[in-house]
Amino acid sequence: MRNPFIRSLPPLMAVAAVAAGGTGVANAQGLTATNDTEVVGHVYEATNAATGNAVQVFDRLRDGRLRAGRVVATGGLGLGASLASQNAVVRQGNLLFVVNAGDDTISTLAITRRGLVKRDVEPSGGDRPVSVTVHGSTVYVVNQGNGTISGLRLGPDGELSVLQGSTRQLSKIGDADAAAAQVSFTPDGRHLLVTHKGDQTIDTFALYGRYAGRAVPSRSAGSTPYGFDFDRHGHAIVSEAGPSAVSSYAVRFGRLHTISPSVSDTQAAACWLVTTRDGRYAFTVNAASSTISSYRISPDGQLSLQEAVAARTSGGGTDAALSPDGKTLQIRLGNGTIASYAVSRNGDLTPLQDTAGAATSGTAGLAAD
Repeated sequence: MRNPFIRSLPPLMAVAAVAAGGTGVANAQGLTATNDTEVVGHVYEATNAATGNAVQVFDRLRDGRLRAGRVVATGGLGLGASLASQNAVVRQGNLLFVVNAGDDTISTLAITRRGLVKRDVEPSGGDRPVSVTVHGSTVYVVNQGNGTISGLRLGPDGELSVLQGSTRQLSKIGDADAAAAQVSFTPDGRHLLVTHKGDQTIDTFALYGRYAGRAVPSRSAGSTPYGFDFDRHGHAIVSEAGPSAVSSYAVRFGRLHTISPSVSDTQAAACWLVTTRDGRYAFTVNAASSTISSYRISPDGQLSLQEAVAARTSGGGTDAALSPDGKTLQIRLGNGTIASYAVSRNGDLTPLQDTAGAATSGTAGLAAD
């Protein structure tokens, strides 16, 4: 998900592509190699390895292709299995934030001209952190294992310190495990939202300074609310893995108000979702059908399905990230390969290339600069 400061179909025929100094195969028929290899940004993917979490860095080239680069240790341990979450890796400015679900810590890494540099590793305040969010100098993490959110203070050089007294319980609906999937600040920084896959709930926390109030639960419009992002008017656009659909909500006075309830994408397992920078389109990654769907978002937050299959992936997707300029969409595949797509002004997707990096373990997060 983008933070304002700052996741059985026929295979595509692959054709060879040349990437200077990197590895990859094209995921579009007829794609021709270009010499446009200027590095304009990067994509960051957590390996989630139980023996030591790390970030695989990919150079993002001007033509939208990627080139695998360094692997940088986070200083924490991965889970070694799927986190079943979105926002396990997020960026704010020149800092990267990564959850280490294997040892219950959060890492910060600085993005420098020399590459990523580890800045700090601190406790997440709970058990099994799976998603992190940042607004200004305040960081919150959702701990899936014990169903809590906890806060940290962010220092000017990327150092973290525990925000004492900030831990809050997620709402509890019946006997089902909440199975939290994502935590995120609203764009104005006044609320936190947390999706629960397990009990079909979305929690809203009002912020008082740095501190969250109690959880205010809202029933999800569809089952298994998972990943979410915001349009430019602050509406929450939420994927629903159960029906493979998307709903939209307004956040007012500490509560969610449904705008468009459960608009189906006709695919299977819509899990990860990102919105374009202009807030006009949303893309869902459908893990079980190996497809990407696109939605139009009206200024009042109403949703309509644009293309059920805007693009196909060469394997089930496990996260998504948009480049800051909105021109390329990156999809993390199950084996850690990153699939890249060009994004047109009208929300159409054009496949560019699949690029392999270090081995990864389950859904582990994705971010771009």
